[in-house]
Amino acid sequence: MFKLLYGLALLQLLDGCSSSTLQLSKIFGGKTTPVDKQSFLVNLRRGFFFRCGGALISPSCVLTAAHCLEGRHQKLWDLTIHAQQQCLGDPSPPEHVRKVWHVGVSPHYSPQRDLDSDVAVIRLSRPFDIAGNASLVKIDFNDMPRQANLTVMGWGAINNQGHNPNQCLQAAQVELVSQKQCIKSLKWGQRKVTNNMFCALGKNDRDACQGDSGGPIIHAGRTVGIVSWGCGCGSGYPGVYTRLGSPSITYWLKTFTERHCW
Repeated sequence: MFKLLYGLALLQLLDGCSSSTLQLSKIFGGKTTPVDKQSFLVNLRRGFFFRCGGALISPSCVLTAAHCLEGRHQKLWDLTIHAQQQCLGDPSPPEHVRKVWHVGVSPHYSPQRDLDSDVAVIRLSRPFDIAGNASLVKIDFNDMPRQANLTVMGWGAINNQGHNPNQCLQAAQVELVSQKQCIKSLKWGQRKVTNNMFCALGKNDRDACQGDSGGPIIHAGRTVGIVSWGCGCGSGYPGVYTRLGSPSITYWLKTFTERHCW
């Protein structure tokens, strides 16, 4: 599945497990899913190039990972949001594309220290038409039950052969991993799991991988996290997600969206 992956150069910079295994996410072991059933999903592009996934949380706002902005959250001229794309190579009619007006990044985001608080909200130049094909996903700020069943989705790589520029939307079922087991599994890496993160892993090592970063992970129809980072794809290590129920993240998200998203 997904693992923080929008480019080989970034992989070398984000050396969480080792420079060869840390990935900014994709779907590994998933199945193709129709975008019209997940019409809150969008993808972020810089120029013509796909960067990350995201989720519409209001007609005018997209929830994504802070690392997807590549440290350029104030440089928005080439950043666009694309909705209703089954495959990345599909044409995007003008009504499915939006420019960006403003980006909010958590003030606690730490790109140099474990990708802590890896969350951002993108304010669009104009809202999507929710009366049409697009839909919204709600945020669940509550803690999940033990071993909760989750769904992760995105346009990331589906194997270790690299990212397909025409990748089609994939989804996979994964399960919440206890925080204790998560920390234990990843304790040898250079990145550390914090209270602003949680882990998940599916049967047969289903996981997020290259290109799935920024996309939502869903529990009971609501997003509870954001694809953030991990060690390899289908490697047996759990994927790491931004925990939206973390008190500091919840406070920032509610404050920002009440002010900027409608």
